[in-house]
Amino acid sequence: MIPDEQVITRFQPALASEGVFGGFGSLQVYRGIPTNLWKDAHPGGCIRHLKVFERYRAIPQYCFECYKILVEPRSVLELFKLLMVFEEIVLPGNNARKCMVETRDDCSGEYKGFVFCRGIEESREMRKIIRKAVGDAISPEIAITLKRGCSEYSNAYPGFGRMKPGVAPMTYRNEWRALEEQFDRDFPSVPNREAVEADPLNSHDDQISYTPAEIYAMNYWLCYAATIGDPSYLRLAGRTIPGLPNLKRPPFRSTVPYVKNR
Repeated sequence: MIPDEQVITRFQPALASEGVFGGFGSLQVYRGIPTNLWKDAHPGGCIRHLKVFERYRAIPQYCFECYKILVEPRSVLELFKLLMVFEEIVLPGNNARKCMVETRDDCSGEYKGFVFCRGIEESREMRKIIRKAVGDAISPEIAITLKRGCSEYSNAYPGFGRMKPGVAPMTYRNEWRALEEQFDRDFPSVPNREAVEADPLNSHDDQISYTPAEIYAMNYWLCYAATIGDPSYLRLAGRTIPGLPNLKRPPFRSTVPYVKNR
């Protein structure tokens, strides 16, 4: 198990510095090979796919083979531990992975980690690897589940995320192909956040320094924890932090006991 003191030693120096970043997805920290660099991936990456969906309510064809391992830490302290796991784990394909806090009003949950996979079979094998790594390093009680694509897709088309045995999953609609082609003609160079935040040349092998974007994200995580009433942030911040205004989230309900001098 990763001791709390090891997390504090790793992250407190970075959290005490100024991290300012105005780019895409600045509340998330990525590791691994960016999804836009995967085989047969669109160079626009996930941001392109979501823009297609926002414009036409059409789910891009590439996303139908996107599966994610969802890890749900129970406190912000565990979220930082999960980031350590994602930094140190060796995956067969160096799969893209990220840590984040959930700020979307239409999505449940608080702290999340994702590992991206191509196809259902890879995701099932990857879940075994992640479950063991998280169980050994943090806790076997942390929820680890499988989900298909982005939540925005399942919210609009409930059949897209349905993975029950014996139930046929939603398939790509051929009429969406022309919409994708139209989008790429209209917007040939959509920026992608993966290239900014998950550059494989910035893999932090020394696991000491962090980019300004990552420092900004991690400090936001602490503010988020303070806002929802998660006291574990005090272990990392060492002080009381004001909450975030206008953040609509449920109150903190972790089952992890908080011990000040743990």
